Amino acid sequence: MGTAVVTLQFKRLSDARDAERFERLVDQRVEAISDRIDTYVALLRGAAGLFSANETVSRQDFASYVARLAVAELYPGIQGIGFAGWFDAGERRAVETQMREEGFPGFRVTPPEPREQYSAIVFLEPQDERNAAAIGYDMYTDPVRREAMERARDHGVPALSGMVELVQEIDQDKQPGFLIYLPVYEDNLFPVTVEERRALLAGWAYSPFRARDLFSRAIDKTGAFGGRDLVYSVHDGLEPSAGNLLYRSAELERTQGGGEPTGTATRQVIEIAGRSWTVDFAPGASFARDSYADLLPYLFGLGFLATLFLTAAAFAQARTTLEAEKARADLQEETERLERLNRVGNALASELDMERLVRTVIEAATSLSGAAYGAFFERIAPGVDGNPDEAWRLFSLAGAPREAFTRFGLPRPTDLFSPTFAGGGVVRSADVSRDARYGSLGGMPKGHLPVRSYLAVPVVSRSGERLGALLFGHPEPGMFAEKEEKLIAGFAGQAAAALENARLLASVKAGQDRFKAAVQAVRGILWTTDAKGRMVGEQPGWQSMTGQAVEQYQDGGWSAAIHPDDLARTLELWSAAVEEKRTFVHEHRVLRVDGSFGTFAVRAVPVRDADGSVREWVGVHTDITEQREAQTELKESNEEIQRFAYIVSHDLRAPLVNVMGFTSELSAVKDELLASASKPADDPARIEAESDFDEALGFIKAGIVKMERLIAAILKLSREGRRTFTPEPLDMPTLLQGLADAQRHQAEEIEATVEIAPDLPRLVSDRLSVEQIFGNLIDNAIKYSHPDRPALIRITGEERGQRVVYRVKDNGRGIEAKDRDRVFDLFRRAGQQDRPGEGIGLAHVKALVRALGGRIELSSQAGAGTTFTVVMPRVAAKPPEES
Repeated sequence: MGTAVVTLQFKRLSDARDAERFERLVDQRVEAISDRIDTYVALLRGAAGLFSANETVSRQDFASYVARLAVAELYPGIQGIGFAGWFDAGERRAVETQMREEGFPGFRVTPPEPREQYSAIVFLEPQDERNAAAIGYDMYTDPVRREAMERARDHGVPALSGMVELVQEIDQDKQPGFLIYLPVYEDNLFPVTVEERRALLAGWAYSPFRARDLFSRAIDKTGAFGGRDLVYSVHDGLEPSAGNLLYRSAELERTQGGGEPTGTATRQVIEIAGRSWTVDFAPGASFARDSYADLLPYLFGLGFLATLFLTAAAFAQARTTLEAEKARADLQEETERLERLNRVGNALASELDMERLVRTVIEAATSLSGAAYGAFFERIAPGVDGNPDEAWRLFSLAGAPREAFTRFGLPRPTDLFSPTFAGGGVVRSADVSRDARYGSLGGMPKGHLPVRSYLAVPVVSRSGERLGALLFGHPEPGMFAEKEEKLIAGFAGQAAAALENARLLASVKAGQDRFKAAVQAVRGILWTTDAKGRMVGEQPGWQSMTGQAVEQYQDGGWSAAIHPDDLARTLELWSAAVEEKRTFVHEHRVLRVDGSFGTFAVRAVPVRDADGSVREWVGVHTDITEQREAQTELKESNEEIQRFAYIVSHDLRAPLVNVMGFTSELSAVKDELLASASKPADDPARIEAESDFDEALGFIKAGIVKMERLIAAILKLSREGRRTFTPEPLDMPTLLQGLADAQRHQAEEIEATVEIAPDLPRLVSDRLSVEQIFGNLIDNAIKYSHPDRPALIRITGEERGQRVVYRVKDNGRGIEAKDRDRVFDLFRRAGQQDRPGEGIGLAHVKALVRALGGRIELSSQAGAGTTFTVVMPRVAAKPPEES
């Protein structure tokens, strides 16, 4: 009977111990999975920070960054770290060309089907055989990946995808996979609204994972007797099925034919980066061998004679095993805590953004210490942000809403808090409610978070500068021991180094931003050369201005972008400046990326070392094209005013001279005319006098009509000049087709064809003015067609930066060289005068084009045809009410 009682009691103890151990192992495994993914997210934050903090990231820089992380050695299970760009359809060819130039000769975006937006993997390290297969893939075309990418983009947070088959699965051993995405926005910004996040998206930092590699190499643990303590299966989502199985322990495959865990089992749902995983756990082979249940048959079989002895021995064994188990659990807990500390340290080393870094620090420290709440207070040095004295502010908080701290202001200067803020060392209290150091100012204020256990550690740099303080609390007393104190003190040292690096990067970036802003303020393009005046390394400003690739502008290759007429003088002056080590100032024309030449003012200064030798040159190209065009336009306007004054005075004076001359003639023959009036109607003298009178009167009337016509034309131009322009979006193909249709009758009479390119660039300008400009040009092309061939009129166009260029080309009569400069003058016509007109059409066209901020040019060959080129701003500025 005693044996049975002892055996039953022993079984109860064994079952309770096994249940507690199983629950603890499950909790540890769930935490291990979450911690592992959190570590990978921290790595992605570092990669995202690299792209956010730098205007351009070279392939070598990115490869070096990932290599320093030692991903394969320290982070098993991750397939790599990459970046997927986001760009419009119009940028696709440029992306493909750049990638081919950077060492991917067969690069193309896949799938190739046309779409408005593209995403392509352009960075992925390490560059092994598997990852090489993924370069160029547009993950946004896959619905599962797209859901995670959009979630990351719209919310600005890490996003875990559903289960997929990675494009890296290039062999027969295919595994389920998943990906984690982190958005990267332009200009290192974090937009506030969803619309802004979508508009400013630059791409995604991301990592692909092979599930079997991850769980078997990074998370599974061997038990005390070999084998696995736990076996488990992981399913994507909340409804496990064969179709969403991510991973199943190898023992399950062998012992249960691939089924789910049976017997003593439990199910846990883990929320990771916005997605749920369902994990089913069961004891493994090692768990059973470590159970006391194996002792029950032996205990019962010894019988009644050995009951007392065996009971004592069994309880001793149980006590010894329990102590060993506790020691093993403590050791495992400490090992996992140190591993977590190491992972967090690596994550801190890779993080570059100050805000994300501090958030990582406080969340990791709160978890490591077992605290309920954790806060990081940042020290603001005297003189910063306009504060004459030292100040402190709450930077980040974990475990409670921010308002729970901020409504009480800064911690009061009690004996408990002051040493931490003064950098005096670690402060630990088992129960602040009984600690005299805290109660010196009246104790805890009403409504404060419940805090009994307290731990505070100053964060001090290597140079001794106080950067901040870590404060932790817990509502239960005695939660922080010497072990937590040492752990957090060591962690504070790691955090201090990371914070120093982040501050240094922020300072450098602020300096770069100020310098870039200064360059942009003068509309400049920044470039550098070595001491000998040769361009070396990345020159993003020069590349964006000229379109030259690195290998094209290296050394002296930049000179290929200089206008041929300006090149010799530029090289002469630049060589002299480099030789004499003096400031270089020049002006020349440069071939821009849109194919047009712009006029630039150039200034370069030598950067000297302490000994006075030149280390490098820093130069700025400032675009003064509009300034020079304005000067040219002003000069042309002045010349036109002079020509207009001459033409008006000449053309108005000519008929006036005729009127005055014939009036004088009539006055001279007045008496003769009166005398002839009394003579018979058939008298020869009377007939001659009347004929002279009619002739003089006819000339006078003709002069008056001509003067009236000229005055009406001048008034028409004047009215057009005073008209208020109303810019609006214009669909140029439709507008020009309407103008051509309006003149279809005249065109058909001479068998003329008007061809309008369907891809003409759109325009924002005054509709009536644009219609008058191109209506006149089309009318002239039809009117002055060549009699020996059918007229062909082609209208084409192209974009050129912020301007658009339209060309109206015909195969008509052409214009003689001597007449080309005067066809835009008022009342001037060129060539054979066999068509009606008053010589104001092209003058009116030029005036309208200029009023809209553009210019018009012509090229022509007599007998072959004429091309009018109209250059206008893409968006016309609205002029004043009157001009």
